[in-house]
Amino acid sequence: MGGYILRRIAFAIPTLVAVSIGIFLMVRLLPGDIIDILFGGDLSASEEVKDQAREQLGLNGSYPEQYWRWISGVLQGDFGFSLRNTEPVSNIILDALTVTIELVVLGLLIATVVGVPLGVLSAVKRDSGWDFVARVGGLVGLSIPSFWLATLLLLFTSRVFGWVPPLNYISPFDDPIGNLSQFILPAVSISVFTMAIVMRMVRATMLEVLGQDYVRTARAKGVDRSTVVSRHALRNALIPVVTILGFEIGVLIGGAAIIETIFGLPGIGYVLLQAIFGRDYPVIQAMTLMIAFTFIFANLLVDILYGILDPRISQG
Repeated sequence: MGGYILRRIAFAIPTLVAVSIGIFLMVRLLPGDIIDILFGGDLSASEEVKDQAREQLGLNGSYPEQYWRWISGVLQGDFGFSLRNTEPVSNIILDALTVTIELVVLGLLIATVVGVPLGVLSAVKRDSGWDFVARVGGLVGLSIPSFWLATLLLLFTSRVFGWVPPLNYISPFDDPIGNLSQFILPAVSISVFTMAIVMRMVRATMLEVLGQDYVRTARAKGVDRSTVVSRHALRNALIPVVTILGFEIGVLIGGAAIIETIFGLPGIGYVLLQAIFGRDYPVIQAMTLMIAFTFIFANLLVDILYGILDPRISQG
């Protein structure tokens, strides 16, 4: 198992390096210039003054030189300073990451807690009324855009109950109840699509596993049906679902940008959008690299869980 984990880590490292190079180049290809934005279109500013500003901001030199300065700092934990307010990027990341992690974790928790039982119920009671309701609900969940659902939830709670989530971020350590009330609607909004995918995947894999010979043998031996479903079928059926959840972490982080903007949550997506509008290169690079790292790390965990759920994979 140790060798399998080391192989997966060795594969993840060059992937992350390639992603960092791509991020750096794409940021540099963004239209507009942070120097022009900072000078506010001041026509009296000479090129010499602008070159001095570029040197102070670390934007001088060739692209390989700029990339090496940036990645060297990242490896030392130094992401630089924001070009807009000179605040350390590491502080911006830490504040935003706390918000986004909580939102994504709550979204995944809701999607898993609701989607897995619905998928199992739909498979066990195939072609029944429960199955029909679950399948229709899955199609509806796949069809509803998260930003539309978020807007609808806001309108519904404000019109019917006269309540909207708090606008200022509430830390879970200061006020857990207030924090949950602030995050419940955004978490539901981003979880519905993932919930539908999980439900449909669990249903499909459960139907396949329930038709396997070892399941029929267990039933023929008189093993209780609930035991067959929970201990024999569900564990093997969850392997593809783990893959889906691993990919959905990256999808949720990316999709959280719009949700965070709608609800005013200062997460990674919201801060990244503001940095793009302001051409704040260090913040854009750091935030995008953080999203990529999270996605790669999540898939690394998925590979490890693969080996735990099915030891044959780690031995292959």
